[in-house]
Amino acid sequence: MLVTGVTGVQHDYFGTIEFNTPDLTQYEKSGNEQFVTEISKWVFHERGHLKAVNVSHRKVGEMTEPAMYRINDDLEYSVEIYEWSGTSWEPYVADDVQVQFYMMSPYVLKTLSNNQKGLYSTSFKVPDVYGVFQFKVEYQKLGYTSLRLAKQIPVRPFRHNEYERFITAAYPYYGASFSTMAAFFIFSIVYLYHK
Repeated sequence: MLVTGVTGVQHDYFGTIEFNTPDLTQYEKSGNEQFVTEISKWVFHERGHLKAVNVSHRKVGEMTEPAMYRINDDLEYSVEIYEWSGTSWEPYVADDVQVQFYMMSPYVLKTLSNNQKGLYSTSFKVPDVYGVFQFKVEYQKLGYTSLRLAKQIPVRPFRHNEYERFITAAYPYYGASFSTMAAFFIFSIVYLYHK
């Protein structure tokens, strides 16, 4: 390479001793090859690809999924998550997968516990609010594909025959109604037999 300076002097850098020394021509690897390899594996789903299977929910102690839940029911939620290793699906192990029990905003947000074999599960109580809820898992982690799971389920209130026969919080109302009946009975006797 021939360079001309300000004064018009030309200098040949290829011919200089400093440029041709072996120490200057050997560089360490910058890591670009490894970066591009890992990015291409992720883009083509050879690495970091997650899938969820066997998503289930049920009342505690039962084996089948109900068509709807009742307020204050105890329920279990479980999902199996696997990661593609390049040759087979391996159990994905993480401690930051969460499920939401959602109706316009999350009423319950629980972290799922795992058994180190890909099964994530938790149990919680259905909130004391009825309506149409969703089980939501929205999992995003750097270097992995995102998981978005949603399943809709209605929650109903107690039926009229499912409440307790006498509610302790209603004792003042019971007392008020019985005292009103007794007062009306006494008033009727006094009014009918008083001259």
